Amino acid sequence: MEERAAGLILFRENSGRREYLLIKNRHGGHWGFPKGHLEPGEDELQAALRETAEEVHVNQVQVLPGFRTVVRYTFPRQNELVEKEVVLFLARTEEKGKPFRKEVDEMAWLPFAEALQRITFPEQREALRQAEEWLGTHWAALQSH
Repeated sequence: MEERAAGLILFRENSGRREYLLIKNRHGGHWGFPKGHLEPGEDELQAALRETAEEVHVNQVQVLPGFRTVVRYTFPRQNELVEKEVVLFLARTEEKGKPFRKEVDEMAWLPFAEALQRITFPEQREALRQAEEWLGTHWAALQSH
């Protein structure tokens, strides 16, 4: 069985330092990024934006063109293995957000090193590394436009 989902690696600048938003999923208890299934008629980015708005009440985001990463993993659900593919985009916000309690137990804005330690799954840690590296290369140029 295959599933597709999309989400955002969300960051903000806070007192001159970059922080990433992580959420603790209410169902699995794991830390990661706001994400969810694509609904009929949605593209990946629309799904990522909708899920972020639903899970953490963040609506004003600047999606950074040129960054897209795909995370793949397999997990068991009711005696079958599910292959999941999650497309992650990188976006900046100035909104603080607040967790939607039906799906999100906790949320935290953390600097890169702390966020890396908090993320539960290695595939998402790698996505965060890619985002941080990409921002290190492209962020200054994007801000000067």
